Amino acid sequence: MLKFSKKVEYAIISMLSMADREKGQLTTARELSEQYNIPQEVAGKVLQRLARHSLIDSVQGVKGGYQLAHAPQDVDLIQVITAVDGPIKLVGCADDTEQCTCEQLQKCNIRNPMTIVHGKLITFFRSISIRDLQTNDIHPGLPVNLVEG
Repeated sequence: MLKFSKKVEYAIISMLSMADREKGQLTTARELSEQYNIPQEVAGKVLQRLARHSLIDSVQGVKGGYQLAHAPQDVDLIQVITAVDGPIKLVGCADDTEQCTCEQLQKCNIRNPMTIVHGKLITFFRSISIRDLQTNDIHPGLPVNLVEG
């Protein structure tokens, strides 16, 4: 089953929370923890990963915290996912045949179609920005059952 990890969910929550703030207004792991019932240690680690991937800026000091490093429309969902969990992999070798050690590789009948599905999924996630999530404007041209699950 394809499902975002809790850390990815928390990262998206954090990004949306920061997107709703005034420019220059910082947020902390403690604030996110209290507001969204996220374990503070996990919130801190998620924020560090987002900062490490330059999606948010970390401001040090007593009044420090985090803020978006880019406008919400300039950060896409795939960036957030990969910053927290690394690359999406539907099947082990869909995007990297050279590294595949699967015993089915020579007679595999799903690698090619899964490579196509993988590419479409990445393209879809890349097409959704933090601003789109913030405004609930997630590609109205797509079938409702695809968007709503």
